[in-house]
Amino acid sequence: MEWIALKHALLSHLPVATGLLLPWALFASQRAGRGMRPWWTVCRYLGWVGLLGLLAALISGPAAGRLHGLISAGRIFPLPASGFGADALLFRHAVTATLAALASVPALWALNRARKDHQSLGLLALALGLLWSAALLMTGYTGYTLAHPNRPAPILPVPVKVAEAPAPPADPEAQAPLRALDYAALEALHAEPVKSPAHGGRWIRVWANPTAASAYRAGRALPPGALVVMSTLEDRWGRPGTEPGPLYALEMKGEAPSLTFYWPQVPLDRRRETGGETRAYWRGQDTHLEACRACHAGGMADPAQRSRWRVPRVRVSPAE
Repeated sequence: MEWIALKHALLSHLPVATGLLLPWALFASQRAGRGMRPWWTVCRYLGWVGLLGLLAALISGPAAGRLHGLISAGRIFPLPASGFGADALLFRHAVTATLAALASVPALWALNRARKDHQSLGLLALALGLLWSAALLMTGYTGYTLAHPNRPAPILPVPVKVAEAPAPPADPEAQAPLRALDYAALEALHAEPVKSPAHGGRWIRVWANPTAASAYRAGRALPPGALVVMSTLEDRWGRPGTEPGPLYALEMKGEAPSLTFYWPQVPLDRRRETGGETRAYWRGQDTHLEACRACHAGGMADPAQRSRWRVPRVRVSPAE
């Protein structure tokens, strides 16, 4: 599905091309007399190509929306929105695409009616074909504006509302856990990665600030101000792989721990762990952290549950 989602912009060119070319062939096929059959063929060919391209775009569109975080996981149609923002434009784009799909049925029926060689394609085919072409072009226009918000659209010039620059967030870690990302500056509590079944079977290393290091090693309760960060690597054939996993952080703010889970880019085959999210940043009282809070209600987990499954060593004989 990710491959299909990335091809949405390419596939959407087919129905837009039909919307541009079909009206010319429809007008040319309105003259009664000999020599009309080639224009019928052109109209019908453009109609079927436009329908196939529209179906491909309708399949890849929701996949692209979920891939880029514009449509919630598990949904096909975006939520209704009003105004001039990206959400409202995405909703209008989905509505016009749906209308274009509905208009394609009567249009193709009219284009493929039985006609005699000397007859024109008919006014009904002209009207329905022009209506369908307009819906296709409007869908392409809204899609272009959605993909290029700072460029003028090439079809219909409309005033662009300039959005005000957002104010910087009051919380410096609103977008990413900055202190946890600097974990390499902390003290490493593992000389090498160990495998942790409690954290998805990943290979982990724990890092701590000076306030937390001695308490963590001794298995005592973490004091206020303690910061413990756990970096992870995905398992690859029983050894640490090259793909980074999520970053876990625990900070003692007073007597209660504050937990953070950060996965900047979730691999496609791991997104079931994040509910389909491509980027996961959970912290504080986020409901996704219920299982983590249950294990770390008092701060540090039970030291007896710590993993000691280290990287297996390859024995080399003296002869080698």
